[in-house]
Amino acid sequence: MRIAVSMLAGALGVAIAATAIAQPAEPAAPAAPAAGAPLSGEELYRQRTCFACHGADAKTPILPVYPKLAGQNPAYLLQQAMDIKSGARSNGNTAAMKGVMHVVSDDELKLIAEWLGTLN
Repeated sequence: MRIAVSMLAGALGVAIAATAIAQPAEPAAPAAPAAGAPLSGEELYRQRTCFACHGADAKTPILPVYPKLAGQNPAYLLQQAMDIKSGARSNGNTAAMKGVMHVVSDDELKLIAEWLGTLN
């Protein structure tokens, strides 16, 4: 019985290894920043969930009324974000943003805006 279990376990291991080898390699995740290192604008965009509404590429928002952020003027983006965060801007589309702005610092908003300005 032990021999049969051992053979079955060995065959299962070979099958798993063969499957793993046959799978296409997934793209490597971006390297985590060193402890204490600040996150980049791109990393913050993903971590602070901006992509959930504005799209992973910042060009394909989930609703047509949400702005495409890629390639926008960083100073403009930052001012709009700061106005939403402070309540100075409060129109129909800002309610969704207001719910997440408390998790993004002013410095992080600046980094995100700068990164978005580099996109085409």
